Amino acid sequence: MKKVYIFGVGKGKDILKEYLLAEQVEILGYIDNFVQDSTKGMDGKPILTPEQIRDDFDYIIVSVMRYRHIYEQLLSYGISDEKIICFFSFMDAVNEEYWNVIEKNGWRVEAGSYELQKKIRPFCQNVIYELGAEDNTDRVIYPPILPAEEAVEKIIRQEKSLVRFGDGEFELMMMRKRAGFQAVNQDLAERLKQILVSSHENILVALADNYGSLKKYTTEAAEDIREYLTPEVRREHMSLIDRDRIYYDAYLSRPYILYEDKTMAGRRFAQLKKIWEGKRILIIEGDKTRMGIGNDLFNDAAQRRRIVVPNVDAYDKYEEILDCVRQTVKDELILIALGPTATVLAYDLAVLGFWALDIGHVDLEYEWYCMGVKDRCNIPYKYVNELGKGEQTTELPAGLQKIYESEITARI
Repeated sequence: MKKVYIFGVGKGKDILKEYLLAEQVEILGYIDNFVQDSTKGMDGKPILTPEQIRDDFDYIIVSVMRYRHIYEQLLSYGISDEKIICFFSFMDAVNEEYWNVIEKNGWRVEAGSYELQKKIRPFCQNVIYELGAEDNTDRVIYPPILPAEEAVEKIIRQEKSLVRFGDGEFELMMMRKRAGFQAVNQDLAERLKQILVSSHENILVALADNYGSLKKYTTEAAEDIREYLTPEVRREHMSLIDRDRIYYDAYLSRPYILYEDKTMAGRRFAQLKKIWEGKRILIIEGDKTRMGIGNDLFNDAAQRRRIVVPNVDAYDKYEEILDCVRQTVKDELILIALGPTATVLAYDLAVLGFWALDIGHVDLEYEWYCMGVKDRCNIPYKYVNELGKGEQTTELPAGLQKIYESEITARI
């Protein structure tokens, strides 16, 4: 009987358990990096942090699909390579030494299918664009995207406003829903299309820098980009983008998690902080977003106020939000974290003469940077829209709640 821990409590765990050889395996418990309620356990077994693992086990089976960082984490704890099984690794699936705990045929099919769908096929479809960008070839077409650092400098020195476009905005323009927090809306789609090709002299339009080389990103980030940016989706994007204009890198608000070399993150955040250093800021954010609460991201601002609006389907309240901001804003820099609604709101405010930035996930990125994690994780009292159960937030500690409430100028 082999004693095992299962690392991961998500859907990968359920797939793995279909192929565990139950008569030959004893599950000691489950492991999760961010245990929020270990008292309940799972399947009658405890949920532990990695630090609580006992030594009396034969294997730790990683059920997380993006397993590389977990594998490296376990190695850093001194756990030997031979004791770590990554279920979604095809190399592990064909290792006969592990066939005494996982049924080999079904496992190889699952791991092979995962590798094909998530890695091999997307890489083959995208390789011409990645290599073409590195070779500076003119055989493939890319939208012109200038580095994030140049955009930040223009924002600081020239007080340019900023709107950003990522996969969520492009999917909405194609009348498809990608983000769970914003329903498809015809008016929103048309506004986004107009803004994408707009040429207002005081507004920087930014695109996620996904179309050429992906070498600067982590393996997982590059794989996610390739999986999303199929040939069909790439053609859709190119049909909407104005190839004769200059765009900027929308990842300026994501300076940390995506990048393989994370040593530059501190410098990137320091540059971003200069935008609001000594300035009065008005934050427009969804309920439970709580930008800057619990960290020092906005500590250098002279003053900060907030307008709190719905997390879900904020565009349904767009006119009310816009009117509220116009009536509330004083001589302030406006920072907006509100998904696709932020893109339209920042544009309209800039046209009206205000200084507005669609700043997106910068606060969550800063939290992850301060924590030193290598992949996205839930922040207990902040809404993390990109993760499962990320909407399930806890109450703020009393001291932080008092600060947060004192900054709220209006609620919608």
